[in-house]
Amino acid sequence: MKDYKAGIYLRLSKEDNNPNNSIDAQREITLNYARKNNFDVIKEYADNGWSGILESRPALNEMIIDILHKKINMLIVKDLSRLTRDKNKTGYYTEIFFPDNDIRFISVNDYIDSGERYEIDDTIMLRGIVNQSYLADVSKKIKSVIDNMKKQGMYVQCKVPYGYKKSKTEKHKLVIDENVSDNVKLIFKMYGEGMSQGKIAKELTKRGIDTPKKYKGQKVPINEWRNDSIGRILKDPIYTGALIINKYRTDYLTKKTIKTNHDEWKIIENTHEPIIDKELFDKVQELLKGNFHKPKRKYEYLLKDLVYCGHCGSKMQYKSRRRTKNHKKIIIDGEETWYYKCRMLYRFPSICDKGHTIKEKALNDIVIHSLNKKLEVVQLEKEANKIKEEYKKGNSKYNSLLKVKSLKQKIENDIKVLYNKKLDENISVEQFKEEYAILKLKESETVEQIKQLEKENKNIISDENILKIIEEFKTAENFDNEVMKKLINRIEVFEDKTVNIIFNF
Repeated sequence: MKDYKAGIYLRLSKEDNNPNNSIDAQREITLNYARKNNFDVIKEYADNGWSGILESRPALNEMIIDILHKKINMLIVKDLSRLTRDKNKTGYYTEIFFPDNDIRFISVNDYIDSGERYEIDDTIMLRGIVNQSYLADVSKKIKSVIDNMKKQGMYVQCKVPYGYKKSKTEKHKLVIDENVSDNVKLIFKMYGEGMSQGKIAKELTKRGIDTPKKYKGQKVPINEWRNDSIGRILKDPIYTGALIINKYRTDYLTKKTIKTNHDEWKIIENTHEPIIDKELFDKVQELLKGNFHKPKRKYEYLLKDLVYCGHCGSKMQYKSRRRTKNHKKIIIDGEETWYYKCRMLYRFPSICDKGHTIKEKALNDIVIHSLNKKLEVVQLEKEANKIKEEYKKGNSKYNSLLKVKSLKQKIENDIKVLYNKKLDENISVEQFKEEYAILKLKESETVEQIKQLEKENKNIISDENILKIIEEFKTAENFDNEVMKKLINRIEVFEDKTVNIIFNF
C-alpha cells in the first residue's frame, strides 16, 4: 500500500450557522475517517469565515503550495462544498489539479475516494453545480430579507452616513448626530445660496471642521474637505428622512459591490428624522442638474493614464466642457471640448493650488510632435526583426501557429506525467497503453497542423513591407493608447503649458 501523507481541509463561511458545518464538526468527521482507514494526517488547513466561492483563501493557498511541493499526497474534506462552491473550480481540482499532482482526494459525506486512479465520477461536476446553485439561492434569500427590512424603514448598513448615528435603543434605527448635523445643514444652505462645492469645501476646512472620515476616527493624511465629499452629501436623500433600496448590488460570485443607476433606486419615505427639509433638498437637486454636464460619449482617449500635474505629481483628470452662447435670451449649445485638469486645487489645495488645464488636442499635438522627433533619431532599421515579430503577433495565422505549438508542448508534458505514473505503479500497464495511444495520436495530429501553418506563415511579411512599417512607425501614425503606454512613461503638464515627456526608450 502506498505511504500516504494526508491533509484535511476545513472551511466555514460567515453566513453558515449550521452546527454540522462548524470547523470542529468538520475536523471530527475528517479525522475519524482518517483513523478508521489508518491514514496519517500530517497537516490541517482551516479557512474560518471565508466564502466557498472565493478562489483565493489563506489556508487553501497554503494547501495548494504544499501540494506542489509534495508535502501531502492525500486530501480529506467533509464534503465538496467545503473545498469550493464554484462548479468550474470543482472540475478543475478533481479532474486536473489533484490527478496531475498525484493527490488522492476523499470527500467523506459524498462517498468520493479517487483511490489510486485518476478519473473521478462525473457526479462530482453535478455536485459542483448544485453547490454553486445553493450559494446563489442563499444570496437571493439574504438580499430578500435585507430588502424587506429596508421596506419597514430599518437601517441595515454597517456604515452610517455623516450627520446620523445608530440609536442605542433600536438596532436598525438612525437618529440625528447633534455633534455634526449642523455641518450638513450648513453645506445645503451654502450651496442653495449659490456657493460652489469647491468653495464650500474650502470654507469648512478654513473653519477647522473635521472631515467625515476624521470625525469617525479614521486615519487621514490631510484633514481637508473635498468637493466630491460635499457632492455626495448634497445628492443623498437620506438627509430628508428617506432610505434608498437597491442603491448598491453585491455580486455573490466576486463579492464586489456595484453602484446601481438612479432609475433602479426605490426610496422609502419617513423612516427616520430628517436633517434637511424636502423643499431645500429639491432646490439643491435642481441646482446640481444645472451645474453639471455629463458627457454623452465614452471616449478612449489617446493619452489615458499618462498625464500628470508637473507641480504636485497627481494624475490629471480628463473632462469635457460644452460652451454655451446666449443669443437673444436663447441658449445655444457650442462645441464639446475635452481637456485635462489638475483637480488637487479642489481636493487638497495645500498640496497644489494650480488647478491648471490643457486642451486634449493641444497636448496630443505636442506629444505626437515630440514623439516624431524622438523616433527620427532611433535606428529602427536595426530593430527590423523585432518589429517583424511584433507584426506577426497581430496576424491570426501566426497566432494559430503559436497555439498549436503550445498544445504540442502540453501533450509532450502529459506523456511524461503518464510515464511517471506507470513507473510509480499508480496506473496499470493496460491503462498506460490506452492513454499513451490517445496522446500519441493527438501529438501526430498537432505535428501535421504545425507543418501546414508554418507553410502558410512563411511569407507572412516581406522585407520590403517591413521597411514600410518602420516608416509609418516613425511618423507615429495611427497610434493608440496601448502603443503610447509602451513608448511613454509619463507626461507632466505645468501651469504655463510647458510639457515634459518621459519616454520609455
